[in-house]
Amino acid sequence: MKKHPQRFKRFYESVSSADVKVILSFGNFIDMVKADEQDILSKMIAGTADYCLPAMSEGEEYEISGDPIALVPDEDYQRYLTRVTRHMDVVETLQAIFRDSDWNAGEEYFEGMEAFKELYEEFGHNNLKGHAFREYLQTNDGEMYSLNPNEVDSISYVRVEAYLQRLGMMDSKENPKENDIADLEICTQAILSDCNMLLMEAKWVNERLVERVLEEVESDKQLSVYKDFDKFLSDLT
Repeated sequence: MKKHPQRFKRFYESVSSADVKVILSFGNFIDMVKADEQDILSKMIAGTADYCLPAMSEGEEYEISGDPIALVPDEDYQRYLTRVTRHMDVVETLQAIFRDSDWNAGEEYFEGMEAFKELYEEFGHNNLKGHAFREYLQTNDGEMYSLNPNEVDSISYVRVEAYLQRLGMMDSKENPKENDIADLEICTQAILSDCNMLLMEAKWVNERLVERVLEEVESDKQLSVYKDFDKFLSDLT
């Protein structure tokens, strides 16, 4: 915002059209909990976002909610926020959510990613996917195992594929990053929702993360991915 103060104005003008809907992802929630300038960003979100996509561990597609409290993954905390924000407007509610929420990946994530990285390097993409969905593997005459994606719920299948693609991009000396979780969640939710335009960090666009996931899960989803803000706005309008 400090480098490009006019960007929000241009974005706001572009999405004010009735034909444009802005979706706030659970991955955005993760970023916002850790962000500086939460209060001003909350005002921007309130002025532009139409719906949010809560965290879901399984299912065929993400449910859309008009309540930003749905972004909070803990149901007990959701009930608490519902009580304390009942007299607040949308901006104040978003500010309360981001100020008071806490999120971190935990040591389990880093240990698990390190372990899976080693397995990926040793056994490869398909074998690790088979391990992730081993309860769904089918065998033919006891020799070859195969995985039928139709047997696995779509959210689990696409999310695992996003993580596998990330593992495949890591070099031998690269360490897992907590920020990856937010980006991979945004990728998964964009694929399994009504989203058709996605603005992401350049590194993911350059690596074709979304396209790789779509190709691997054999999806016919039409999703345009951007790294350039000006190009994104141009196509949006």
